[in-house]
Amino acid sequence: MTTYEHDSTRVTNPRAAVTAEQVDNYLRTPDYDEAALARLLLLACELHGIHHAARACVLSEAILRRQLNGRRPLYLDTVLGVMRALGLRFRVEVV
Repeated sequence: MTTYEHDSTRVTNPRAAVTAEQVDNYLRTPDYDEAALARLLLLACELHGIHHAARACVLSEAILRRQLNGRRPLYLDTVLGVMRALGLRFRVEVV
């Protein structure tokens, strides 16, 4: 059971809980970068069905793959669309 499954009884999608745990762990590392985050989101999209994420971002699958390949700037609207498609919520907390 992941931290997200344990902390929230509202989680009905265990796959989203695992993905949230992976993204959160990555963002807590001191040396993360934009390109690696993009590739992590691309991998999550591919595992969960990239067509859903592409539809949420109002992009074709090919364009979404290009935006998340780590070689182009990562746009916040793309990140939010992908996270929404994966069943994740973006939140900010004090460190």
